[in-house]
Amino acid sequence: MSTQNTHRSVAVRQVIPLGRMRKMMAQSMQESVQRAALSQVTREMDLSAVQAARVAAGEQRHSLNTYIMAAVAQTLPNHPLLNAELVENNIVVFDAVNLGMAVAVGDGLVVTVVRAADQLSLDELAAAIGDLAGRARSGKLKLADIEGGSFTVSNLGMFGVDGGFPLPRPPEGAILLIGRVRAQPALVEGALVERPVAWFSLTFDHRFIDGAAAAAFLQELQEKLASPA
Repeated sequence: MSTQNTHRSVAVRQVIPLGRMRKMMAQSMQESVQRAALSQVTREMDLSAVQAARVAAGEQRHSLNTYIMAAVAQTLPNHPLLNAELVENNIVVFDAVNLGMAVAVGDGLVVTVVRAADQLSLDELAAAIGDLAGRARSGKLKLADIEGGSFTVSNLGMFGVDGGFPLPRPPEGAILLIGRVRAQPALVEGALVERPVAWFSLTFDHRFIDGAAAAAFLQELQEKLASPA
């Protein structure tokens, strides 16, 4: 590939062609920006109860991400606009929660889909997450594994990220980004204690989801995370 027509007057170190996955991502993200009126609400979530539940069950049994995905899947049915898409002048609300999950792979992120996630037990959800993540990293995903999502969760906490402005994956109407877990001091019954907290950033299509609906979803999600049983 020739670099003679570059507008920059600096030496080119490398030219990297977009791979198939990157091309798909580029097209999808451009469509997300062009087709939607994007807005965002954020909330700091207390994860004390979830971390305590993990310790009680044995921390190696289920990851924090599994608990968060389960809480999201159980919250979405009560907030139907967050589990919907806009088709022409109609809001299409889905019955099942087909939960997208962003997985880091060699050349970026790929979103896999856990179908009917709201109908799965914690053990079943953990097994589905593990299977999809493993096949994503080994390049063995099928088309059905990445299509048909209704809402996506992107957990970037392992990279030290606090928050961000993720873009919904068309035609989905919303996406939730989770930042890193950090210790924060809090007063509990007059005593100073440390609480594990993280920022949750919800980006949504403001054409059919308003700020109050987005905030209500985050509020109930915090309630679910406070009662992980």
